[in-house]
Amino acid sequence: MVQKDNVLLISLGHSPAVIPETLDALLKKDIYIKRTYIVTTSDEMILNDCIPLIEKDFAKHYKYKKNMELFAYNCILTKNDIYTEEDNLEIMINVAKIFKKEKQNNIYISIAGGRKTMSAAMSLLAQIYSARAITHVLVSPEIESEGSIFKLKEHSPKEIEEIFHPDPENMRLIFFPVIGISWMLSDMINALLESKDKVIRTDVTDILRLNGLLDENNKPTFLGLQLLKLLDDIEKFPDISFKEPNLKFKKDEGSHAPRDYNKFVARLANIPFIESIIGVKFINSPKTQINNCLSNGTINCQYSDGDKAYVLKILTTATTSGEVELVKNYLKKFFVKI
Repeated sequence: MVQKDNVLLISLGHSPAVIPETLDALLKKDIYIKRTYIVTTSDEMILNDCIPLIEKDFAKHYKYKKNMELFAYNCILTKNDIYTEEDNLEIMINVAKIFKKEKQNNIYISIAGGRKTMSAAMSLLAQIYSARAITHVLVSPEIESEGSIFKLKEHSPKEIEEIFHPDPENMRLIFFPVIGISWMLSDMINALLESKDKVIRTDVTDILRLNGLLDENNKPTFLGLQLLKLLDDIEKFPDISFKEPNLKFKKDEGSHAPRDYNKFVARLANIPFIESIIGVKFINSPKTQINNCLSNGTINCQYSDGDKAYVLKILTTATTSGEVELVKNYLKKFFVKI
């Protein structure tokens, strides 16, 4: 029998302590987490302050001592917060891709950090893809109040260590059981699509009706159509990359590069479908735009500060014309006026 890994997907806000607290609580229950994925936004404080603290602590306590792995940048929303349904869909697509990659393993979800919207999205996906359990870590009010990045900045390294790794007696790990429905996913999609040529289990249509996703005539309701669109979007997007993007730029950029191009590249680097970003040449142009897309997943574009532009080549995980078009449309929001 193949040994399954234990995997953790954990949402993160401005309280980085929630990650080591959760890992310690799981280890106390003899649940060894091989891979941890952080789900968060592009909030600058999270990227510049919280995640570096987590990475430093992870290296000290888990990476080398316990051979555990941390994936901090594979599930980051391209905006600094969740504002729209589109933003929520982006988070769900990224999380769903990790579920699909790790589907042969035991997936644990932690909803202790981040926005409530993240928790709701992750809990829904936990059911759709049959996660092992949803967890939430509780610590004493005194420790919790000191765990935000705003407070942590006031503490010494020794004090941060004590906040990140409190006495086990001051922690409680709550488990929420998951009723997984991955076994009925194909039938659900076919029922919501009203597929006439597919044999659909009657117990699946009964469940969809009871949950208001199909009406009494087995027609998809508004909520049913929303779920169908979500599942359809998840399936159509290309796989995400699980490596940090390879960035290749000219060494002699100096005064030739447009202002703040590095911030633009940093935003692109957080997109999970991007494998490489290559600087090609400088040109005189006031436009930030996508120039063209190739069928092999390459997207040629440029970033401008309004005067000069840097032409970039982006290599993505897209492998079909349909995936390339989806990624192109996904990237368009980055090429509006900065």
